[in-house]
Amino acid sequence: MMFVSAGESDVIGSDKPVTVTVGDNAILPCHLEPPSNVRTLTVEWTHDGEYVHVSRHGKDYLTDQDENFRGRTSVFHEEMIRGNISLKLTNVTELDAGSYTCFVPKLQSQVRRGFINLTVEPVGGQTGDISGGTGAITGIALGVIAVIAIVAVAVLMKRRKITTDCATRNTTGRNGQNREGSQEDNAEDNTEDNTEDNDADNAEDSDGDSDGGNGENIGMLNLRNAS
Repeated sequence: MMFVSAGESDVIGSDKPVTVTVGDNAILPCHLEPPSNVRTLTVEWTHDGEYVHVSRHGKDYLTDQDENFRGRTSVFHEEMIRGNISLKLTNVTELDAGSYTCFVPKLQSQVRRGFINLTVEPVGGQTGDISGGTGAITGIALGVIAVIAIVAVAVLMKRRKITTDCATRNTTGRNGQNREGSQEDNAEDNTEDNTEDNDADNAEDSDGDSDGGNGENIGMLNLRNAS
């Protein structure tokens, strides 16, 4: 590998985001291209305008470091002679997500900054998929609610149908009983009427027979008296 002077190199970040899970370690890649020795130069790492790590002449200067990154950052000093100025970030938190800048202020080049995006996923899930996952869950929930509603309506209609059938059967049964009762009452009335009529006829016949017998007896007595 050929090395050139730092003044002829550009700072190269990464056009692809670095993705890690909360609690993991992350390496934010940044290097000089073509490779050159930057060990004697100042390298600054910042996040949203706050200092993350500063290295100068092979030593770390962390006086102005953001408190959020205390004790969690380092650079590869032994690799700086080959242009590697990547940052190692340990025990990543969700607050670490965002855009990072690696900057070599005294580099004799027009490209002295490199940019890297860090994506932090929650444990057990992916940040990029959270919105999609939420949408899917919402869709499933709505689908389940719709199915429950359909089943409930079907059950309700079935119950109403059963209730209606029972009511119809009860009404039919009552009408049948009423008709049977009416027929029995009519039969009893007819029987009573026939019995009364027969009794009346028999009584009249008996009276008639009695009257006839008495008349014949009176006639015979009169004949005997005449003799």
